[in-house]
Amino acid sequence: MSSIQNARRGRLLIGLGGLALVVQLIVFQNSLGIVENPGVSGMLRDILSGVLLLVAVIFLVGGVYLRQRSS
Repeated sequence: MSSIQNARRGRLLIGLGGLALVVQLIVFQNSLGIVENPGVSGMLRDILSGVLLLVAVIFLVGGVYLRQRSS
């Protein structure tokens, strides 16, 4: 895989990770007060929030790794 492809994939992963993080903050943490009830409650809400946060972190770290590897 070339360094240009790594950089492209890195940018894509960083973008997707950032989007997942924003969605997690808006929907599950109610940070901006836009969404009052995401439609799930209790333990399922906590699990979905945790999984989305984990996916966001993995995508961000993977994207940064690929960007650093390509430079």
